[in-house]
Amino acid sequence: MAKNSRKKRKSHKKSGLFSKRKIALILLACFAAFAIVYGVNYFQLIQSKKENQKSTEILMDKMKKMLDEEKKRLDSLLKYKKPKEPKKLPPVTIMKPKEIEKETHLSEIKDYKKSLEKEDIKLTKPLHVDKKVVYSGKPKLAIIIDDVAYVHQTRLIKKIPFRVTPSFFPPTKRHPDTIKLAKDFRFPMIHLPTEALSFGRPEPETLKVGDSIQIMRKRIKQIKKWFPSVKYYNNHTGSKFTADFQSMDRLMGIMKDENLYFVDSRTTASTKAPKVAKKYGLKLYSKDIFIDNSIEKKLIKKQLLKAVAIAKKRGYAVAIGHPHENTLKVLIGAKDMLKDVELVYLKDL
Repeated sequence: MAKNSRKKRKSHKKSGLFSKRKIALILLACFAAFAIVYGVNYFQLIQSKKENQKSTEILMDKMKKMLDEEKKRLDSLLKYKKPKEPKKLPPVTIMKPKEIEKETHLSEIKDYKKSLEKEDIKLTKPLHVDKKVVYSGKPKLAIIIDDVAYVHQTRLIKKIPFRVTPSFFPPTKRHPDTIKLAKDFRFPMIHLPTEALSFGRPEPETLKVGDSIQIMRKRIKQIKKWFPSVKYYNNHTGSKFTADFQSMDRLMGIMKDENLYFVDSRTTASTKAPKVAKKYGLKLYSKDIFIDNSIEKKLIKKQLLKAVAIAKKRGYAVAIGHPHENTLKVLIGAKDMLKDVELVYLKDL
């Protein structure tokens, strides 16, 4: 009995021990397998990252080399084709409209005075006053305002309470609105830029001594296209151009062909306009007096009275002024000074 019970206990202990060991071994095997699998996967991941990083670096190096090589190639191609750097130009002085007016006015008067000194004629004496003539009605006075180019000038001109004739520059970048401004007046003229002796800032496409007939004709046709209804042109500056017989002969011949009329601003006492007009059988009107040799109001009034005196003596007179503020303000208030003459447009002389 005791023997049998001992065998049973021994058998039970053995089976219990085997069960624990079996479980432990299974768990250990599972853990080992998991560790191996995880380790292998982790190692492969690390290796893959290293390989990817290495391949990216290799690719970047290749691209960098390619870009460097392409840059060298382009540099070699452009080495002898680099454009030259433009020369530095002197700074451009931008003048205000009133400064331009003053400079132009002074240039015309300066050249006029020089020509008078050369011809030994006093500035105060009109260049041509015929003997006293018999005329009916009031003597006539035509006042031309040269160098008109800007709206502030035309505003004041419109306030003058009698007829005056504004003479407009052809349009340029410096004064682009002259075509439009001229349309506001019943009788505008064209102020045609011509070569001066001393003017340092000529208008674009100024007619010069020696210009061919083709150049002059092209210029006149273009201006005529801009101002189709304007028939009367007077010279802007022109102390050199109008003193040259051949230049004036070409210009006035073209103007006759185009049914236009030249008015001599007489910026020089040596003008050839009368001789050329006689050659073509044209009636020529010329300036008798500048009303603003000086832009002081007292002197402008004095010149206006001289213009009236010339008109009374001959029956008519042509006076030229400029669109300076003082000149235009004197004219606005000059109705009483001019009561003995009839103020007319140039075409009505």
